[in-house]
Amino acid sequence: MLAKERKRRIVDYLKLKRRATIEELLTLMDCSISTLRRDLNELEKEKSLRRVHGGAELTQDLSEELSISEKTSKNIQEKEEIAQKALSKIKDGDIIFLDAGTTTGILAELINQSHLYLMIVTNSVSHLAKLTDDRLIVYLLGGRVKKLTDAIIGSQALEQLSAYQFNSAFVGANGFDNEHGAMTPDHEEAAIKGLAVKQSQNAFILADSSKLGQMSFVKFANSEEVELITENN
Repeated sequence: MLAKERKRRIVDYLKLKRRATIEELLTLMDCSISTLRRDLNELEKEKSLRRVHGGAELTQDLSEELSISEKTSKNIQEKEEIAQKALSKIKDGDIIFLDAGTTTGILAELINQSHLYLMIVTNSVSHLAKLTDDRLIVYLLGGRVKKLTDAIIGSQALEQLSAYQFNSAFVGANGFDNEHGAMTPDHEEAAIKGLAVKQSQNAFILADSSKLGQMSFVKFANSEEVELITENN
């Protein structure tokens, strides 16, 4: 079994149990004690678990979410690379959905600086100030503002979003892998993201490598429904 798969199985088990002994994990993984310890050490460095006496426990709260200001200062260079790649997916005259988030916020700035004529639907309050050029026709969904992420959510936003069809959607995620798909901590944001994916001819997940292989509370898209854009692809 590859190291990546072993580590995923350990995290999945801890999601169910919250804590596990070395003996439990050895039975689960059917590997040597040295291999298990190496995997646990790596997962602890990645902050996916905490080593405790005789075993390990999960540290990540899958429903926990950073604020927009906290996210802005993390992995800036990677987010800029991802936004540049995302911009290359947009054609003149496209109708696009732009999700709330820091990487999509950088993409909004790049779009504003480009020469593209676009129609844009967004659920981000903060993106409006970045999409000011006259070439851009911008629609902001109505609904409740989630202040932690500047995202507009709720039934009103979903009803409005359901009326639109997009050439492309650019959506953020807090976790992504091929088995579990795209995930986020909040079920109301997940509903917006999932609907945007379904309403789009092409749906792109913008996620830096720190999100890959990570779990979050709510799945909103299968991996085969979307194209992943990260700094490494």
